[in-house]
Amino acid sequence: MLVVAKLVFPVSLAGPQVTGCEQGKHMLNDLKVLDLSHGIAASFCAKLLADLGATVVKIEPAGGDQSRRLAPVIEGHNSSAQFEFFHTSKQSIVLDVEDEADRNRLYALVADFDIVIASGSDELLRERGLAYETLAAINSGVILTTISGFGSFGPHSLYRSNHLINCAVGGWSQLCGIPEREPLQTGGQVTETLTGAYAAAATLLAAYSRRKHGVGDHVDVSVQEATLAGASIPTLLYEYRGLVAERYSSVGSGAGAGYMLPTTDGYIGLNALTTAQWELLCEFLDRQDIAHDEYYAGISLFTPDSRLEELRAIFSKALAGRSASELFHEAQLHRVPFGLVPTIGELLDLQPHIEREFFCELESMSGYTVTVPGLPFKSSAVTLKPTAAPVLDADREQFDNATNEEAPPRLGKVPMPRSVNHPLQGIRVVDLSMFFAGPVAAQIMADAGADVIKVESIQRIDGWRGSGTQDQDGLPDWEASPYFNWVNRNKRDVTLNLKDPRGVEAVKTLIGKADIVIENFTPRVMADFGLDYDTLREIKPDLIMISLSGYGAEVSWRDYVAFGMSTEQMSGISSLTGYLDGAPLYTGMTGGDLYSGVMGATIVAAALHHRALTGNGQHIDFSQTEACNLYLGDEVAAYSVTGEELGRQGNQHRDFAPQGIYACADGWLAISCEEDTHWRILCDQAGLDSWRDWGLDERRTRHNEIDAALGKWCAGEDKQVLWHRLQNAGIGAGAVLNGPELLDDPQLNGRGFFLPQDRPGLGVKNYPNQPYRFRNAPAPPVQRAPLLGEHLVEVLTEEVGLSDDEIAALVIDDVTGTVPLAAR
Repeated sequence: MLVVAKLVFPVSLAGPQVTGCEQGKHMLNDLKVLDLSHGIAASFCAKLLADLGATVVKIEPAGGDQSRRLAPVIEGHNSSAQFEFFHTSKQSIVLDVEDEADRNRLYALVADFDIVIASGSDELLRERGLAYETLAAINSGVILTTISGFGSFGPHSLYRSNHLINCAVGGWSQLCGIPEREPLQTGGQVTETLTGAYAAAATLLAAYSRRKHGVGDHVDVSVQEATLAGASIPTLLYEYRGLVAERYSSVGSGAGAGYMLPTTDGYIGLNALTTAQWELLCEFLDRQDIAHDEYYAGISLFTPDSRLEELRAIFSKALAGRSASELFHEAQLHRVPFGLVPTIGELLDLQPHIEREFFCELESMSGYTVTVPGLPFKSSAVTLKPTAAPVLDADREQFDNATNEEAPPRLGKVPMPRSVNHPLQGIRVVDLSMFFAGPVAAQIMADAGADVIKVESIQRIDGWRGSGTQDQDGLPDWEASPYFNWVNRNKRDVTLNLKDPRGVEAVKTLIGKADIVIENFTPRVMADFGLDYDTLREIKPDLIMISLSGYGAEVSWRDYVAFGMSTEQMSGISSLTGYLDGAPLYTGMTGGDLYSGVMGATIVAAALHHRALTGNGQHIDFSQTEACNLYLGDEVAAYSVTGEELGRQGNQHRDFAPQGIYACADGWLAISCEEDTHWRILCDQAGLDSWRDWGLDERRTRHNEIDAALGKWCAGEDKQVLWHRLQNAGIGAGAVLNGPELLDDPQLNGRGFFLPQDRPGLGVKNYPNQPYRFRNAPAPPVQRAPLLGEHLVEVLTEEVGLSDDEIAALVIDDVTGTVPLAAR
């Protein structure tokens, strides 16, 4: 077992062990939400709004939501660990939406609520009398958020989905696993929770927009698109380098090879995002020779290479006799971003989580307790903690007056005006962040119409500019990164040296006219610049500032280095990702950065609502590790109920069988049977007639036998033909799609997911869009990512008020410029 709590740090920094959490002031006091969700993504969206202070009423059928019966159930109670996590801070009433009288009661509630969150596509809701037009006729200001596997329009809009299928059709399985084995889903249900976070951000953007013009909206969210936005690598690498990235996630991507290797007390993650970190890693392991050995130069981290396995053996030998805890803390003192790989149970003992009282032990009205993650931030303005999930129908009496059986409100046609502005029109963001997590949050703001000014320096350009680049004739390599060019669209760019007082003063002037500041330095850095929150709020009293550090500001690990690979490891995702009989694996994507960025955008959007209500800004002390843990909150709840670790499941599922990814004639196909009826249809399709009557328990017991039979059947089939055939028969399935296949996917193209942008020296490339569409708001702007310092004259003249001579002096003194000092 990995020991992660045996640490030596000043006791004064540690808070008490959490035994319970109480709810304090809220961010979303005036928002009322009806939660019609089932499954994970929409439920997580509604949960986030509830935990942030909205009144959220969950509508359940008689007998309760299906998730109350999913393993592990809480014996003697109508609930489960999954239900307890995904429905914190909500209320519950029972209504049968298929019954006319109950549907009329629901309509009466819609008239008094702001937001309706629903699982399923618009077509399915329309059949149930819940189309946006119907709800808007009752309440013209209502916001309907629909969350479905493939979105509400397009040729695949009615296809079934779950986490396994999302991983296949969204590019994750293409990258996850090892070459000699089948592709994998990632651990947990992260495609679903990530989509829920995107949906929460989009819903709050629509609600903020409504404050200005009174118009409601339909927010349509696609899980496939959210998944692909989380991957990004398959399509961008193919667009930029013609490379079809393959699964090789036993190695982490970065400037050097990353590994998760066994130690005396668990696994340790060796990570190197930049060239400097690769050199530090090799030096830390006393193998400086490797960093400068031409033999190891130019290794591809997306295709098999024998040199990678040689490095694995060398580094494993260097770790002999060492413990993970010892290595982690010693490496961090050398600024090397190692990561621990805790199991779900071990997350509860991580030092920063204890110090920030992150985990909450919630007591149900029925008397049992469940431990869940809290929210991943501390605020200078509010105190927010989840409360226990509701007992079934516990809040009926409170809403009885609204839910009568009288005739529904008159459902006439109502005008559907488009909003005249983007949701964040008139909001300004100063983006001081680098790499990925902070820029993702800023990108969501920019795509919503905010004026985002990105601040870099020629002394230290955004490190993301050097990622994934290759030589381009006449194009500097710092302008050729697919990842920088994706995540920084719709922003203006200015360079300012924040170690020079003139650069700091220019940034202070920008912030004086801004609404939001985003930064993701370690906590000491902003104070060193003289740009800490206490200083900045003197300049702009209602400023919202979010600081996305690895572990939080007031903890003993506050200055530890953290990047996407290490936050993925620290979150528990790595411990759950891998083959049933194998070691933990990287997911193959960009790690925890995107998860943190999307969650950060959700919190900032909530802070905008709070400011609109109170006039107050706030400082958001955000922990990226906590954010990534939150996406696995159902696994934490399950562990607290059973005391047992789920462990790595390969492509299997605790409630569905069979489920797996099978080799076809031309690739791989994911198949998932969630119900007995799906199994019987699959038997008919695959010629397994004698097995049709096997129940779930027998299918679990004989999973290997079923896998062998399905593998033999799929081997002669075309993966895409079989995918569509099974979906049309009513079975969840999805082809494992690679980069070019994703770019050609008719569903993604039918929804306008790829945004073509022409960049000097690169030509037109296609970049992932946000995974949601607003019906009434204008389409987002599509401005390519800025060149280094591209807008410095514009920004320093128009926003800072400098003269041409003053700008020229700054250029001469290298306070600003358009070429990195290192490139001169």
